[in-house]
Amino acid sequence: MSMFRSSPGRGGQSFVEYALLLILVSIVLLSILLILGNDLRTFLNDVLQRWFPTTEEAYLGSPLLLSSMAPHFGRDKYS
Repeated sequence: MSMFRSSPGRGGQSFVEYALLLILVSIVLLSILLILGNDLRTFLNDVLQRWFPTTEEAYLGSPLLLSSMAPHFGRDKYS
Protein backbone atom coordinates (compact mmCIF):
# COMPACT_ATOMS: atom_id res chain seq x y z
CA MET A 1 0.00 0.00 0.00
CA SER A 2 1.43 3.37 -1.04
CA MET A 3 1.56 6.46 1.19
CA PHE A 4 0.75 8.76 -1.74
CA ARG A 5 -2.44 7.09 -2.88
CA SER A 6 -5.24 9.62 -3.08
CA SER A 7 -8.67 8.91 -1.77
CA PRO A 8 -11.41 8.19 -4.32
CA GLY A 9 -13.24 11.50 -3.68
CA ARG A 10 -10.14 13.70 -4.09
CA GLY A 11 -10.80 14.53 -7.76
CA GLY A 12 -14.18 16.04 -6.97
CA GLN A 13 -12.78 17.90 -4.00
CA SER A 14 -10.06 19.60 -6.07
CA PHE A 15 -12.65 20.55 -8.71
CA VAL A 16 -14.75 22.24 -6.03
CA GLU A 17 -11.66 24.02 -4.68
CA TYR A 18 -10.83 25.37 -8.17
CA ALA A 19 -14.44 26.45 -8.68
CA LEU A 20 -14.47 28.31 -5.34
CA LEU A 21 -11.18 29.98 -6.19
CA LEU A 22 -12.56 31.07 -9.56
CA ILE A 23 -15.67 32.49 -7.90
CA LEU A 24 -13.55 34.38 -5.37
CA VAL A 25 -11.36 35.90 -8.09
CA SER A 26 -14.48 36.88 -10.06
CA ILE A 27 -15.98 38.63 -7.04
CA VAL A 28 -12.75 40.55 -6.42
CA LEU A 29 -12.51 41.66 -10.09
CA LEU A 30 -16.14 42.74 -10.16
CA SER A 31 -15.65 44.72 -6.95
CA ILE A 32 -12.64 46.50 -8.44
CA LEU A 33 -14.61 47.30 -11.59
CA LEU A 34 -17.51 48.68 -9.56
CA ILE A 35 -15.23 50.88 -7.48
CA LEU A 36 -12.96 52.12 -10.29
CA GLY A 37 -15.39 51.78 -13.20
CA ASN A 38 -15.67 55.39 -14.36
CA ASP A 39 -12.00 56.21 -13.83
CA LEU A 40 -10.94 53.06 -15.60
CA ARG A 41 -13.26 53.75 -18.52
CA THR A 42 -11.92 57.31 -18.86
CA PHE A 43 -8.32 56.06 -18.73
CA LEU A 44 -8.95 53.41 -21.38
CA ASN A 45 -10.72 55.91 -23.64
CA ASP A 46 -7.77 58.30 -23.38
CA VAL A 47 -5.27 55.56 -24.17
CA LEU A 48 -7.29 54.31 -27.13
CA GLN A 49 -7.70 57.85 -28.49
CA ARG A 50 -3.90 58.24 -28.43
CA TRP A 51 -3.26 54.88 -30.05
CA PHE A 52 -6.07 55.02 -32.64
CA PRO A 53 -6.97 58.66 -33.33
CA THR A 54 -9.95 59.54 -35.46
CA THR A 55 -9.24 60.69 -39.01
CA GLU A 56 -9.62 64.37 -38.13
CA GLU A 57 -7.17 64.10 -35.24
CA ALA A 58 -4.75 62.12 -37.40
CA TYR A 59 -4.79 64.82 -40.08
CA LEU A 60 -4.30 67.62 -37.57
CA GLY A 61 -1.28 65.94 -36.00
CA SER A 62 0.25 64.62 -39.19
CA PRO A 63 3.70 66.07 -39.99
CA LEU A 64 3.10 65.57 -43.72
CA LEU A 65 0.03 67.77 -43.67
CA LEU A 66 1.78 70.46 -41.64
CA SER A 67 4.81 70.50 -43.95
CA SER A 68 2.58 70.71 -47.02
CA MET A 69 0.77 73.70 -45.51
CA ALA A 70 3.97 75.49 -44.48
CA PRO A 71 4.40 77.54 -47.71
CA HIS A 72 0.87 78.89 -47.34
CA PHE A 73 1.41 80.41 -43.90
CA GLY A 74 1.78 84.17 -44.12
CA ARG A 75 -0.11 84.48 -47.41
CA ASP A 76 -3.60 85.78 -47.49
CA LYS A 77 -6.23 84.54 -49.92
CA TYR A 78 -5.95 87.63 -52.19
CA SER A 79 -2.22 87.52 -52.99
